[in-house]
Amino acid sequence: MNQHRNFIFPILILICGEIFGQNLYKSYAEAEEIFYDEQFGKALPVYASIAKVDSTYKDVRYKMEICRLLSDRQYTDTSIFNAYEEEMQVKDKFYYYWKGRVQFKGYQFEEAIQSLQVFLRSSTGKSEIIIEEARRWIDWSKRAKAFMDDPEYYEIHLLETGINSVYAELSPVFFTDKEELLFLSNRDVLSPNKFDVYHTIHEGSRKWSPPVIVGNIGTFTRDNSNIEVVDKDGRLFQFKADKGGDLFFSEPTGSKNDWSVPVEFDSKISSTHLSSHFFINEHEDRIIFAKNVGSKKDKNLDLFQSFKAPDTGNWSKPAPFASNINSEYNEDSPYLSPDEAKLYFASDGHETMGGYDIFISGLDPETLTWSAPENLGFPINSPDDELHFKLNSDLVSGYFTSNRLNTIGDYDIFFFWEIHTVKIKGRVIEGTTGAPITNARIFFRPLAYTDLYYFSILDEEGQYQTSVTAEDIFKVEIKKDDGTVTALEQFEIHATGGTNTTYIKDFFVRPSDSH
Repeated sequence: MNQHRNFIFPILILICGEIFGQNLYKSYAEAEEIFYDEQFGKALPVYASIAKVDSTYKDVRYKMEICRLLSDRQYTDTSIFNAYEEEMQVKDKFYYYWKGRVQFKGYQFEEAIQSLQVFLRSSTGKSEIIIEEARRWIDWSKRAKAFMDDPEYYEIHLLETGINSVYAELSPVFFTDKEELLFLSNRDVLSPNKFDVYHTIHEGSRKWSPPVIVGNIGTFTRDNSNIEVVDKDGRLFQFKADKGGDLFFSEPTGSKNDWSVPVEFDSKISSTHLSSHFFINEHEDRIIFAKNVGSKKDKNLDLFQSFKAPDTGNWSKPAPFASNINSEYNEDSPYLSPDEAKLYFASDGHETMGGYDIFISGLDPETLTWSAPENLGFPINSPDDELHFKLNSDLVSGYFTSNRLNTIGDYDIFFFWEIHTVKIKGRVIEGTTGAPITNARIFFRPLAYTDLYYFSILDEEGQYQTSVTAEDIFKVEIKKDDGTVTALEQFEIHATGGTNTTYIKDFFVRPSDSH
């Protein structure tokens, strides 16, 4: 009997080991499929489950690091990923592709271009699809750097914790006369795919009341997370995906934090079938919306519009908005200015600097045609995604959402406003010798948002000249061509003399300032 046991036991071990190995192989194949579909957040836990069993299995640790870096906006430590370079540049033919993606995510655009070009120059077999993708990431990197080097005349403010959270905040709607804000968020930890409407009141000095759920309006998914409010009567509009993409509205009841139960807006518009975000004008006779013209798997959103006939009340058959607005990629999140002469929308096509950017197009009153879309630039746009752009009644400020670097969590709400700039010039001098600093650039970064910067190249005399925001406190840096960064003292500008004033400021660099 013992002899049988001695014979059977090793066989059982071999069988169990084989089954165990097959399970790991199956899990790894599943993770790889998700990973190369670029669903990094979903691939990460599958790789992690394999690593728990066998941390040395294939390249799971390496792939986990890529997933973390490309799915978590707050995870920016690249040291572990960089440690794989010597090994993976040989083993993984896509290493420099992924490195370029990671560098792009960290706003290291010049480095991203270099890595992606190394990938394209490599002799390993590459499909036309991945080659085209790498070229597109290079284009995005070049464009992102150009936009961030030359910011538009806006300043932005990430709304405070309480409104923004580790969850997603979407579709902000601000009532200027009442200083109230509505937005959507998925804060129910038991139902992370459910978005509720929240209401908060601005209490001054960047302070808001604790957000409260508005119960009667119902809940949303991420795909239909859009509300619009018509100011003249306070009606709150939404579209219900489970009702075929039809429009519904609620009305304020007069009670705080309360709206009526949604009812269908107009049965005559039921053929519209909204697929994503929409806009309805003040007269409630024009709707612009995103509609999927692709397949369920390969989504392709275009903007459509429909008009209500004043005599019959019938809605026109939805038609594409304009041929130069819709691209081969996605157009979404439309917003029309009150005079209906400017269209703002989100797109991951056109001249985007990466992901969805906000674009503007103007209506020619003579030809009634729309101009070629223009990117609103940085800091409203970023290398990540921007959606839900809306203007306040003053037409120079408003709100949008973004999942960019350095947000609190998922998508967060930003406030933006137009700014004025002033010129500043001076010299940068070596503090001990009095010699000019050359082969370097000077950067002015507003303390409130250090991803924004204004810069100037230092000439052979150490002189610089640039424009900066007229009211701000700046972190000042000198970056030499060899990569050395010198942090200088903070510098404040208060343009009491008006925006035509030129400020003169010299900076002195001491060896102890460099790092």
